[in-house]
Amino acid sequence: MLPLTISFAALLCGLGLWSAHRWLRRRSSRPGDDVARVLEQPRTAPLAEAVQLDAVDMDKVAAANALLTERLWRLAFAVPSDMQELQPADIAVRERVCGVLGADRLDAKLFPRRPTLMPQLMRAMDDPRAAPERLSRIVAHDPVLAADVLRLANSSRFRTSAQPIETIQRAIIVLGVDALRCLLAMAMMQPVFRASRSNFPRFPRMLWERTERAARAAEAYAIQVQPADRFEAQLTILLSALGPLAVYGATLDVYAQSPRLVPNPALCAELTCGLAAQTALRIAHDWESSPRLAAAIEQSWHEPLARVLCIGELLGTVSLLQTQHVLEAEEALEIVNGADLNGELLEYVSPRAA
Repeated sequence: MLPLTISFAALLCGLGLWSAHRWLRRRSSRPGDDVARVLEQPRTAPLAEAVQLDAVDMDKVAAANALLTERLWRLAFAVPSDMQELQPADIAVRERVCGVLGADRLDAKLFPRRPTLMPQLMRAMDDPRAAPERLSRIVAHDPVLAADVLRLANSSRFRTSAQPIETIQRAIIVLGVDALRCLLAMAMMQPVFRASRSNFPRFPRMLWERTERAARAAEAYAIQVQPADRFEAQLTILLSALGPLAVYGATLDVYAQSPRLVPNPALCAELTCGLAAQTALRIAHDWESSPRLAAAIEQSWHEPLARVLCIGELLGTVSLLQTQHVLEAEEALEIVNGADLNGELLEYVSPRAA
């Protein structure tokens, strides 16, 4: 079972206006400090040259994205270059995983539970009449969340006087609803991609780092071609990332049913590449996501979000492979330019330190 501590229902609800695409990169620091550092980063600036969405050859982008994503997953699962062919036992695992993820209903064990306060808090934040007093009472029920709210409000990004902010109500007024949504989304996201398995713990970490970078790229690209969709672009990236995460969990669950069988890294990479998109689409449909998000995951190019998703994932993957010393800077730029994309977009992909 996936070791997740929140539900996709709360995740998709809370991320309708999600702006928390820059995740906690320094695991040794406190969450609130990381959020403050992330929010202090400058907003995406316009590109020197405008980008035309219709001018991009999406078949070319999709092909490059698929090729590099496979390369990334093979790296994440540490697939040896001399990996031998699958054994009969591994082939049987593949068939069982396909059966699990292709069932009429996805196994509820793959989904986490919803935090008790989350629905109440999200409704209050979406209510323009909700007073800071009401929000502060809800936040105060979660000591960790309350501490993070205070820490963020006292960061250099938001603090406007020498006097510290000491009450939740005042902190919410200073932060505003958008920053509060960002903080809550981060609080929901952190446990989702946390590695807690003994098999291939690197995969969820690399998946989230690709997701973070892809979200930054998708936002930067959406600002150029579809400014109103910047938050939907981030949400689509996140929803797409739930696909490989679910495949990863399902595969290890099936292997766990045969303790003497060691998980095959090549099969894990193969299943993640082959089943991630359709699994993400299943999740989107099961949770009644908007038709636009489903169309984006299905790579329906008539939907602008589909283009933004694919372009964001390609840029995020290129950037991550570059930091992993798999791609040189020149090769990364060549790939991006070869896909008819503006190489300047890479400047907005890598997370920056404050």
